[in-house]
Amino acid sequence: MNSSIMKAFLQGGAIMACLFGATLSHADVQSMTKIYNSPQTAPKTQRCKGNQNCNAFYALSKQWLSIPNNFTAYGDNIKNYAKAGDGYGLWKGASFKKQRSIDLSQAAEPIFYNAGGASAADERIFAQGLAVLIYLENKK
Repeated sequence: MNSSIMKAFLQGGAIMACLFGATLSHADVQSMTKIYNSPQTAPKTQRCKGNQNCNAFYALSKQWLSIPNNFTAYGDNIKNYAKAGDGYGLWKGASFKKQRSIDLSQAAEPIFYNAGGASAADERIFAQGLAVLIYLENKK
């Protein structure tokens, strides 16, 4: 293949990847915001036993990868806590201003953190959900 054709092909592919990534990220933030503002739209999970706020928290936790890699709050990279599954670190540092965030996190705490007594897998879900709540409250 001609090198100039190959170069143009690669540049076009890079542009498409950037556009797709920007669209995907925007769509994920819209999805997060929809669940956050309307917890009843979240899919139900058996673990939450019908609690809409818990269902919404769980659904939001699944979207933690949509948080920008360089996002910081409280002086820390929140996504790193989510990746590590450090629910304790986020829970002790979280200071929610919005009642919705307080309601969602308090509904999830006994299921996915349980005062530190939950399994590592559940604490990871808790950390990821908290990270999304912190992002939604602090994004610009």
